[in-house]
Order: sequence, then structure tokens, then C-alpha cells
Amino acid sequence: MKKLWFTLMALLAVLTITAQVKKTTQGSKLVATPNKTVEIYDLIKKLWMDSTGYSEVGDWAVGNPKKFPVKWNEDRIIMSEDTSINFYRLGSANVTVGGKSFLHDGKPVAWNVMIKGPRMGYTSLSIISSPSKDFTTLTFIDSLFAGKSFKAELLKSCTNKKNMGFYYYKLKLPKKDFIYLKLSWITVNAVTAFRFDGYLDWTNYAAKLDCK
Repeated sequence: MKKLWFTLMALLAVLTITAQVKKTTQGSKLVATPNKTVEIYDLIKKLWMDSTGYSEVGDWAVGNPKKFPVKWNEDRIIMSEDTSINFYRLGSANVTVGGKSFLHDGKPVAWNVMIKGPRMGYTSLSIISSPSKDFTTLTFIDSLFAGKSFKAELLKSCTNKKNMGFYYYKLKLPKKDFIYLKLSWITVNAVTAFRFDGYLDWTNYAAKLDCK
């Protein structure tokens, strides 16, 4: 059980571990918790950039807490000492899949959200869930986005391991830029946690696609 605990906690902490914050003396304020749930499909769609025919970056939405269904930890962007992240915002969302909320050991599954990129706007996102036994059969994008409008081209997969893997898609959502989306998971003792990483076509070089 101790090994299981550390394995899952390592997955949940991956955003904050890699995001080494550059300390500042600037104050910040907490943003109000969103009351509504949001489908994982809709969360990704709301966070992603509109298709305009030009290279776009995302709006950090500082000072605009109603723009995204996310409770941000701070109402500002934070500079990271990790140059692969640059600037970021970290928060959480009340996510559903197919209209269903999930529990584990009687507690709601937590979903952490991170957007990251240059100061002018974010260019990638990460969404990580805490574990649930109900996620085990939901590792395909068709299951997660059932009944939603999307086109997905599978570019790479890693499914040769029993307890972990990923699918890497070129994903098109209505009126949105292409998303290069990596859907990865880890399962330990029939308990599964998810991670979604989304990239623009000019930032997808950062996707980690080794299958070892």
C-alpha cells in the first residue's frame, strides 16, 4: 500500500514538482470556487484557442475569474525557474465525464489544471486527476468524449505495459485550433489516474512520447 500511495501521489504532484516557482514579494488573491461542474470535453474546449487562421496564444484571464470553469490558486501568472514552462497558472476544476462525477474512498476525485507558456499568453495545458476505480475503462478518447463533436487522428500510442500508457492524438474541436493531445494513465491495484497534456502545432515538440 505504501508503494501504491507514493506512485499515485507522484502522478498528482507532477505539475507542481516540475513548476519550480520563482519567489516574489507580490501579493495575490484567491479566486472564488466555481459552483458548477464541467465535462472534461468542455473544459478542454473552453481552455483551448479559437481557430482564427493565425497563430494564437491563450488568454491568461487574470482578473477575469468567470472566463474559465477553474478555481485558480492565485489571480496572476507565475514565473517558473523551469524554462520549459516559462509562466503558468495552477488551479482546479469540478470535472465530470459523461455527466458523472467520480469518487474514491468516499471523496470526490480532484482535477488539477495548469496552463503554461510565455508572458503574452499560454500555449499548452495539463489536466491531472486523482485516482478512481471507475476510470479503468475510460482510457480511450471515444469513451471520455462520448456524444461530443470532435475528430481525432491517433498519431502514437503506448499500450504495451499493463499498468500505464498513453495515446497521442491530433484533435480537432469545433471552432478551435488543432490540439496535439496526449492522454496518459496509470493504474495500480485497479485504481486509475489520468493526465491530459495539450499542445499547439508549434509547441508539440515538448510532448514526451517515449514508450519504454
